[in-house]
Amino acid sequence: MAETKLINIVAIVVVAIIFLGVGYYLYPLLNPSTIGPAPPQEKSIWEEIVSRGKIVVATSPDWPPFEYLDPKTNQLIGYEIDLFNAVAKKLGLQVEWKQMSFDSIIAAVKNREVDLGVSGFSVTPERYQEVLFTMPHIVTQVQLIMLKSRADELGITKLNSLDEIAQYGLIVGTGSGTTQEDELLGLVNKGVLSSGQVKSYPDFDTALEELKNGNIDALYAETPITTWWISTETVPMVVVYSRSYWPVAFVAHKDANELVIKINSALAELFASGEIDQIRAKWNVSSGL
Repeated sequence: MAETKLINIVAIVVVAIIFLGVGYYLYPLLNPSTIGPAPPQEKSIWEEIVSRGKIVVATSPDWPPFEYLDPKTNQLIGYEIDLFNAVAKKLGLQVEWKQMSFDSIIAAVKNREVDLGVSGFSVTPERYQEVLFTMPHIVTQVQLIMLKSRADELGITKLNSLDEIAQYGLIVGTGSGTTQEDELLGLVNKGVLSSGQVKSYPDFDTALEELKNGNIDALYAETPITTWWISTETVPMVVVYSRSYWPVAFVAHKDANELVIKINSALAELFASGEIDQIRAKWNVSSGL
């Protein structure tokens, strides 16, 4: 009797397994939601750009000679503008330039409001956590500049480190969202500088006017904008601190690997052909590489 019950139980289990297996294979055929073609896969960033035939690029036009507005025509011009237009030409793309504040560009790239950021972006480990970088096209120097009259008044010819800002009680201006701002605020956090000694501005045009008007003692920025100011402004300025700095590249979304590869290929061709040398010569920009 017990043996019969055991046989019946085994038979039930076997039948159940068979039905489960048959159900597994028949489910896609019996469930209407699974019938038909698979949903289309989302296009990559590069595929979206190619399909629309243009790339949307953000820039902050307050960084001459990299990107700025021509005072006569109000058109966007500069070294990086010419350089990326040359890249886009090689890729067969039209460029739609979007002007925005520097400190909002990375967020716009991350939110896919724009395809690329071209605005003198330093390649830093912190930014690598947020965006992809193309290959660098230049390396800059970071500089602290002052009006010559103010430097002479304080007896400053050269600072050996930024820590000496505290020694002279200087008020230093810089751009909001820049690596220079991060560096100065780092000294504030360490107690080397007081919070009142660092002034951040939404753009470098404003910071420069504050320097010229005597509202700040010094301006912390990088080449080639510092050399541009010194050579074009009528008021005499001097460099009191300088050192090598970060490489500069374009910024893209974390998922834009194919786009970055395409841009890097175009940049490599511009390097190899010497076209980038012509663009640099036009804007009096030194490579630093």
